[in-house]
Amino acid sequence: MPAPRVVIAVAAAVLASGCASTQTDSVRSTADAFVAAIAKGDARAACDLLTPKTLRRMEALRPEGCPAALGTLKLPSAAVRDVEVWGDAAQVRTGGDTLFLREFEQGWRISGAGCTPRGDQPYDCVLEGS
Repeated sequence: MPAPRVVIAVAAAVLASGCASTQTDSVRSTADAFVAAIAKGDARAACDLLTPKTLRRMEALRPEGCPAALGTLKLPSAAVRDVEVWGDAAQVRTGGDTLFLREFEQGWRISGAGCTPRGDQPYDCVLEGS
C-alpha cells in the first residue's frame, strides 16, 4: 500500500509547486511592469502599480500627485533577478534595487522600492508604504 501514498505525495508536491510558480510569475510580472515604467519615465503607469497606502504616501509628498512625486525619486530600473514569495508578501531583487510587494484583490502591488539592506535592521526604502 505505500505506492499510492507516494503518488499522492508527489501529486500534492506538483500541485503546490504549480501554485507557487503561478504566484512567482505574477509577482515577477508586476515587478517587471514597474521597473519598465520607471525605465521609460512613465510615472503614471508606475503609480498604478503601488499599494493603496504607498500611493497615499506618494500623493502626500506633492500636491501634484504620485506621478510628479515618483518622478523625483530616481529609482533604479534594472531587470528582475530574483523573486521570493511568502503568502501575500514578496521580495524582488533587481540589478540595482530591492522591491517589496503585497497581494491584493486586484493583484500584486509595489509596497516598497529603492530599498537597501541595513544588516539586522529593516530595509531602508526610498518609496515605502504597505
